[in-house]
Amino acid sequence: MMVTIGLKDIIFLCFCAIIHLTYRRYKRRVLPLPPSLPGWPIVGNAFQLPLTYVHIFYQDLERKLGSKIMYVESLGQPTIVINDARIASDLLEKRSAFYSSRPRLPMFEVIGLTRIFFVILPHDDDWRNQRRVFHQYFSKKDLPREEEKALAFIRKALLPNLYQTPENFRDHARECIGGLALSITYGIPVNRNNDPLIKLAAEAFLAAGMAIAPGVYWVNKFPFLKHVPGWLPGTQFKQFARHARVQLNRIVEEPYQMAQKDIKDSTAPESFVSASLENYKNSPDFELFQSHIKNAASQVFGAASETTLTALMSFILAMLIYPEIQRKAQEEVDLVVGTDRLPDFSHRSQLPYLTAVLKEVLRWNPVLPTGVAHVTTVEDVYAGYYIPKGATIIANAYAMLHDEEVFPNPKEFDPDRFIKDGVLVEDILDPMVTATFGFGRRVCPGAHVALATLYIAAASILSMFDISPVLDENNNPIKVKPEFIAASLASEPLPFPCKITPRHGKDIDGLLAGNMGVEIL
Repeated sequence: MMVTIGLKDIIFLCFCAIIHLTYRRYKRRVLPLPPSLPGWPIVGNAFQLPLTYVHIFYQDLERKLGSKIMYVESLGQPTIVINDARIASDLLEKRSAFYSSRPRLPMFEVIGLTRIFFVILPHDDDWRNQRRVFHQYFSKKDLPREEEKALAFIRKALLPNLYQTPENFRDHARECIGGLALSITYGIPVNRNNDPLIKLAAEAFLAAGMAIAPGVYWVNKFPFLKHVPGWLPGTQFKQFARHARVQLNRIVEEPYQMAQKDIKDSTAPESFVSASLENYKNSPDFELFQSHIKNAASQVFGAASETTLTALMSFILAMLIYPEIQRKAQEEVDLVVGTDRLPDFSHRSQLPYLTAVLKEVLRWNPVLPTGVAHVTTVEDVYAGYYIPKGATIIANAYAMLHDEEVFPNPKEFDPDRFIKDGVLVEDILDPMVTATFGFGRRVCPGAHVALATLYIAAASILSMFDISPVLDENNNPIKVKPEFIAASLASEPLPFPCKITPRHGKDIDGLLAGNMGVEIL
């Protein structure tokens, strides 16, 4: 049936369009933007925004402006900063349909890998497909499978290495967590020490974290710089981008090709890659899903490695600085587990104080202090403020988890915030649920795996070892000040000295019997 449009219809449609445009102009003219610093002509606030410790800058800005939602602008690009968990939930979760995409990342455009990692993909079909592939394998009901692997890596890699060469504790933590991520993702064998893929991954994902971080590179503030010739002074970021491109391409391709070879040779154990390829092998879109599986695998590997390692190193640092808390956690582990065996996942629910300690680890040093930025796909109004379409949204997890109104004395490490009379407190913001792993549709889908790995690593270390200060030449303990990497998405502690020694009365050799000689996992 043919539909004819008359003059009245055209007039009505034009009238609706005029009303719509008038309303948009009205909102821009009448509704205020969130509180902001006064900016300069053309560049806005570009030269006022720091390149490092961005999360702390925005926490201080909240105090200056008296608002937990703020606005800054750089070369016409609007950014909304949220320092409050409730506001973040209102926008990024309750209005997730409009707040789930990602902004352009000019540094990643220079690197040339904008379509690989689903954490930075816009809210499109590629992102949905990669996310779907991830969820099909890493569902919460299948968590015991990952727990079993985590337990094996802790007992066969981390604990023996800490016993034999404790001075290299940072390398051992990275090798264990990285090896576990490789095994879960690709099913390929991993060296207990000095695995080349883990070393490559550490360098590659550090580069990726720096490229995603809100500051670090001027090109993320001034996108036109990506068109400047690389021979000009100040364009070292282009040399970095070329190096990062090679590393990131290798970490996407090499473990995937190794996994495919093992699958072809029928020697591959179950992993995300093998199970996902098997699941889609008869699909008419197999080649497309093969690409999604490969790209998602690199994300699983990278996210699991960097975030869990950051949390584990923060735990070791906190136990070093707060020995009385370490002793209290050890007493709980000994009471529940005993002194003649190692913790496992059956003990988890019986260790509320350790759970409180781990909550405080994630609060004290949030793994991703500013999260990964969102972007609005429509214009919006919140609490009387106008939020433009295309605005970058920064959910400042650090400010949320260091809010003095919620967490008094936030710089102090105090697990008692989360526990009272031996029972975990429920009426307080929980870092294991809120802020740490993102918001809304972009929340980290592997958070349950990361938390399980952090638990078993922390419980096992407390059970077997004491963490104490290194002594100086006068036999005085060296005081360690907590400091964290400034120029990356993840807030990993900077290198710090400490001693890791077997606890008095522990039969370490007996507890690790059968695991000491393992070289390949």
